Amino acid sequence: MINVAVMEGWAGGLQLSKQFRQALITAGFNITEPWQADVLIAHSTACYDLPIKSPINLFFLIDPPYWPGKSIFNRAVEKKRIDSKMTNQAGGWTAVLKKTVWEGLYIFKKPKYTPLALKNNPSLDFLGPLKSKQVVLVRNKDDAFCSPDIQVALSGFPNVRYAVVPGGHDDYMTNPQPYIDLLYKAI
Repeated sequence: MINVAVMEGWAGGLQLSKQFRQALITAGFNITEPWQADVLIAHSTACYDLPIKSPINLFFLIDPPYWPGKSIFNRAVEKKRIDSKMTNQAGGWTAVLKKTVWEGLYIFKKPKYTPLALKNNPSLDFLGPLKSKQVVLVRNKDDAFCSPDIQVALSGFPNVRYAVVPGGHDDYMTNPQPYIDLLYKAI
């Protein structure tokens, strides 16, 4: 059994990623802590807080908030607009409200992620310490935080494989199968 650790981003946490975690378990993975993991799945700002000294061999990074020249505030507004529309279609306005409340709670729970996002969003410096590791970087097609130009910027990192999947920034939480399929291919 493969041990997998999951690190949610700035406004994410266990309550929002329950469906994803359950899909990983159903797919045969064991969810564990980073220091016991074979694979680390990091979403959004968690990509800037990776446990580099852990024994992890495969880093599966989803939508790092990389977009040089575009303000985080404008991206957050666009992300929330897209996210609210998709969440409303899937579960109604009650689901939108519930998700927004959880996001607010997680933002307060992870105060160090705000400066991490502000400092790192114009660069891929977080990939430097991973040069000896296997890395898969996934971008959602409709992500408002991760620039489509990240593919060009990744050319300096030969150990990084790049993939694009449909959906918005938080799509992995409610539509886990495309990510699990990519994870199987990477292992």
